Amino acid sequence: MTLPTSKEEFITYIRRDLGEPVTCLNLDDDQIDDKVCFALSYYADYHFDATDKLYYKHQIVANDFPMVVRSLNLVSGGTGYTNGQLLVFTASTGQGAAGTVTTDGTGIITTLDLTDNGNSYATEPVVTVAGGGSGADITSDMGGWIEMPQNVIGVVKIFDLTNAITNISNLFSIQYQIALNEIWSLSSYSMVPYYTTIQHLNLIQQLLVGMQPVRYSRHRNRLHIDMAWERVQAGQFLVVEAYRVIDPDEFPDVWADRWLLRYATAQVKRVYGTNLKKYQGVPLAGGLTFSGQTIYNEAIDEITALENEMIDSYSIPNEIYTG
Repeated sequence: MTLPTSKEEFITYIRRDLGEPVTCLNLDDDQIDDKVCFALSYYADYHFDATDKLYYKHQIVANDFPMVVRSLNLVSGGTGYTNGQLLVFTASTGQGAAGTVTTDGTGIITTLDLTDNGNSYATEPVVTVAGGGSGADITSDMGGWIEMPQNVIGVVKIFDLTNAITNISNLFSIQYQIALNEIWSLSSYSMVPYYTTIQHLNLIQQLLVGMQPVRYSRHRNRLHIDMAWERVQAGQFLVVEAYRVIDPDEFPDVWADRWLLRYATAQVKRVYGTNLKKYQGVPLAGGLTFSGQTIYNEAIDEITALENEMIDSYSIPNEIYTG
């Protein structure tokens, strides 16, 4: 059998490695699938080949801004409502948010339509339905963050929104003026002074302004940018430098990774041993005895060795901090 290029082939490889079809594996398909998913998750967390750098382009829309109502959540549809009833947003500060409801034939709210995000809300407004009906439970989410793709595991930075010192597109920046007035001189002399000057200007920019602070958690998929959002406007693009997990269905070479194959096999073997622990010391033909505990212990030793190998050989070393 060649190296696997799909999940089905990957699982078949594991089964063959554990003895099929010579021996019958006491395993459920869901148990194997669970361990394959677990192995992929561990692989994505630590292996340097499991992720790649991504430049994610996001066009700012109205509900990205803070202090606006970004979205609505229907917790309970209630009863006795009619299509098109208006939503009422109540808060100590803020105004302008609006929306309507859609119901089914029995008067239960099925969907919510946010028609205006409003502005100046300091906290999530209380959402109710105007007119008849009762029992609906609706909550709201505030803006101020950007939703990232599910496969993004970390965000490094966003590209500078503006750089007054060295932004080449800024007519009044130093770099633009040098390019405009000194381009012919630069073509005749060494570029070293120009290069060192630009590096020094970038250092000044970094010390006085710094990088735009960002916050991101892979379990929420929300990128928070700590800035005055008045600097940007709807329709403008943000470019985010991030890292994403490589999808094995899109790039089948992942399934052929030797470490992943061995680790997934060891995880499945551990479950196999767990299933067979109850058969301890069962006599077999020829005076042999069967021990599920031995299979389990072997799997634990293999898993430990493979995880140590991951940290020592396949993970990016931790940086050394001084101070």
